[in-house]
Amino acid sequence: MFRITYLVRVFCEMQQMTWEAWQEAMQKAKSIVAEIRREFKAYKETGDAAHKDKADELKRTLPGACFQAGDFAVSIGTKKYNRGKRGRWREMRYAYLNGLVVIDVDHVDNPRELFERISKEHDLKAEGILLVYVSARGEGLKIVFKAREEWSNLICQQYEMASLLGILDFVDDACKDSSRLSWLTGPDDVLYCDTKELFNVEPTNE
Repeated sequence: MFRITYLVRVFCEMQQMTWEAWQEAMQKAKSIVAEIRREFKAYKETGDAAHKDKADELKRTLPGACFQAGDFAVSIGTKKYNRGKRGRWREMRYAYLNGLVVIDVDHVDNPRELFERISKEHDLKAEGILLVYVSARGEGLKIVFKAREEWSNLICQQYEMASLLGILDFVDDACKDSSRLSWLTGPDDVLYCDTKELFNVEPTNE
């Protein structure tokens, strides 16, 4: 079981995500994601930036998980929103890596088709992939996998796995920040999940 942290307070304070918290977060995200995709679709159809701004505003209300950091050291906040307060603030310098890596796949016309291609060409479990889900706008994938010792740091991990899967052209390298949040989406957007390794929960046949 890997330790995964998630956002629990408006001031970017983090705590460990349990299986129950994961389920609750996905249910919360489901209706928000539907609104985000409606607004983004309207933006693409009309070109009205107000729809894009609304989609981005809604996106920031989604539950957020930090798949690459298993914990954050307690520190004293220095920013406007947390100055002088003690907490497990989501800052890279206080992050403890947990052995997971996230690939952020962007600008894909049909992410579900891309997943089907990847899953046909590769044994996901054998490659160490633990989670794949459709991103908030519906035009990308989040791929969470186990780091490999021979692949060095986070950006190298992403590059090597993306090359292996044939998706390098779609990768956003911003996930090299170990404290970066991944916005969660609804349960219907989860295309693959190894619940045993991620949450110590046996998979079901549902």
